[in-house]
Amino acid sequence: APSVFFDVTIDGEPAGRITIELFGDVEAGASRFAQLAAGQQGVDYRLSKFNGVLPTYIRNAGLNKLSYSATEASPIDDLDSIDELEAELDKQQRRHDVAGLVSLIVREKDARPIKERLVARDGKLITVLEQAGEAPNGTQFAITTAPSPDLDATNLIIGRVVEGNELLGRIAALPVNKPRNDNPYFVAGKAMGDKRAVTAERAFYRPFLKVVVSKSGLLGAADS
Repeated sequence: APSVFFDVTIDGEPAGRITIELFGDVEAGASRFAQLAAGQQGVDYRLSKFNGVLPTYIRNAGLNKLSYSATEASPIDDLDSIDELEAELDKQQRRHDVAGLVSLIVREKDARPIKERLVARDGKLITVLEQAGEAPNGTQFAITTAPSPDLDATNLIIGRVVEGNELLGRIAALPVNKPRNDNPYFVAGKAMGDKRAVTAERAFYRPFLKVVVSKSGLLGAADS
């Protein structure tokens, strides 16, 4: 099975390498992940951040855009579409039942709040509906540090860590921005779709030190 690697820095200092063996029976997911790790035409995981250190997994923020310029089509297969990933998730037999599993975030756990906003159009005020936050684009991923059954419905398992467990443990132990789910103002703001609450929630579990992919690629390639 093909393998990919991520060289990681913590607070700007080289911290080591995570090597991931991809599963051959999740073709769309493994292929997408491998292409993003290999970095075709500048669309890759390099400089992406591990922006979430949660109790049972760490999360990579993925890519904001799947093309490297506004006018170019994305060089990766299926472009922005995650239909094939959703189809594989629907058939998924594996479970997030051990540490070291790597999975693409395909669906959202909770529906994002919808908020009404008044905008002026052709001299009239009209109401538009906005959904807070952004939908997954099939590039964000998680690596389990313990069984994580809550990911089974949303994440497509595409591989497992074969090297770098010590580094994963170091990332998992970093101090993080604690969630504020017990704050009534936050809970009310989130229910209303208040952007400040959605922005605040995005920062939950963010490590205080920057954890960044400095280099990624396919193993066996010349640059490994």
